[in-house]
Amino acid sequence: MRFPRPIDATMHGVTDYSVGTLLMTAFPKLAGIEGTRSARQIRLAGATHAAYSTVTDYPLGAVKAIPYKVHLGLDLAGALALAATPFVTGQYKRGRRQWVPHVGLALFELQSLLLSDPTGKGDFHGDVDAIREANELDPHQRIHEGPTAVKPGSAKAAAAA
Repeated sequence: MRFPRPIDATMHGVTDYSVGTLLMTAFPKLAGIEGTRSARQIRLAGATHAAYSTVTDYPLGAVKAIPYKVHLGLDLAGALALAATPFVTGQYKRGRRQWVPHVGLALFELQSLLLSDPTGKGDFHGDVDAIREANELDPHQRIHEGPTAVKPGSAKAAAAA
C-alpha cells in the first residue's frame, strides 16, 4: 500500500509562502527567541525558503526556474540544516529555547514533505463540479426546504433508549 500524499503543488506553495512569511515576521517573538542568534537563523531560513519558492515551477511560482522535485529536495536539505544548526554552532548549550524551535520547524517541514505529492498533483481531489453546483444553490432554500438533519422528537426518543 502506498502512503497517501494529499498535498498538491498549489497547497505546498500556499504553505511555503505562509510559513516563510511567519518565520520572517512573528515566529521568533512567538517562540520567545526575539533578538537572539536563533531568531536570526530562523528568519534567514524563512527568507531563503520564500525566495526559492518564487522561482519554483509550480502554480504559485513567479519565475518557474526550479523544477518542483528540486524544490522538494531543497526543502529536505533546508529542514535537516535547520535542525542541525543549533547543535553545530553550540547554541543548544544555552537552553531549550535555542534549539527546540529549529527542531520543531524541521519536523514540520519533514512531515509536509511526507504529505506532498512529488508529481504536484496530490492524491485526493474533490468533485469540483459537485462543489460548484452546491455553491450555486440558495442557502435559505437549502435550510428550509432541504433534508432535515434532526427530526422532531428525536431527542426524546434518544433519551428514552
